[in-house]
Amino acid sequence: AARGGDVALRLVSALAQAALAWLLAFLVLASLVWRGSGLRWGEVAGAMLAGRTVLAWRAALVTLAVLLAVAAVCVELAPLYHVLGTDKVGQDVLYLALKSVRTALVIGTLTTLVMMPFAVALGIAAGYLGGWVDDAVQYVYTVLNAIPGVLLIAAAVLMMQVVIDTNPQWFDTAAERSDARLLALCFILGITSWTGLARLLRGETLKLRELDYVQAARAFGVRTPVILRRHILPNLMHIVLIALVMDFSGLVLAEAVLSYVGIGVDPSTISFGTMINMARAELAREPMVWWSLAAAFVFMFVLVLAANLFADVVRDAFDPRRA
Repeated sequence: AARGGDVALRLVSALAQAALAWLLAFLVLASLVWRGSGLRWGEVAGAMLAGRTVLAWRAALVTLAVLLAVAAVCVELAPLYHVLGTDKVGQDVLYLALKSVRTALVIGTLTTLVMMPFAVALGIAAGYLGGWVDDAVQYVYTVLNAIPGVLLIAAAVLMMQVVIDTNPQWFDTAAERSDARLLALCFILGITSWTGLARLLRGETLKLRELDYVQAARAFGVRTPVILRRHILPNLMHIVLIALVMDFSGLVLAEAVLSYVGIGVDPSTISFGTMINMARAELAREPMVWWSLAAAFVFMFVLVLAANLFADVVRDAFDPRRA
């Protein structure tokens, strides 16, 4: 009987806490922007709220307000209520969605760490050394690009799954087994995703090695590793950073697709792909259970959108044509 009143009271408390947190954040940001501006604090705060600043502070403040409100409501209601409902076996959908976000972040981060050394080392070596090294690297990534990516990843994952199934003594628990498959998926995605970045770095290195300061270093007898470390690599890091940030959203979507068709993470691991796969069967129920699929879609959409927006900002910040 008191459920409606309790929910309303907790919502009011959550929104009040979110408003207080937003106000404190706004005061701190306005004070930081006001320092050294030569204007009065009220003028700076008014300009930020009105959107008359160089940086999009108003959009950032609106986004912060929405995030704080949603987070406060979830924190207040989640201990006692299922905010996004439950699935067919009674699992909290909000908990599953948050665990899926964690899995996506783990896959994106680990795959990036696996992919970056291959792409940087082989791309720079092919562009700077040339000759047979360039021919060998080009042959390798041309062969990899000739094979459909999904089929190559599926074959590698299935081979790894056979190895895991035939050696159950390697794992004491099912959690260790699922973690091993997750790490294997990250490694496989990294091995098959480095070719695009390597091609970009090769082309840029071909241009950099002909510049005057690199030619002068070679004429003075500077060793090749020193030239690569001090002159080539620092001038390529902006391309590496931009490419890695832009590839993150693609890795999240790739995991969702692979897990949906059953060749991604272990079925016991919570991810967007497994959530969508389980929600697919619930759509045929009567009444239809749609909120599990909607939650997975919304959380994945927000994560990928945030990654793409961040990639656009990084690209604009490091674009030499905008300097």
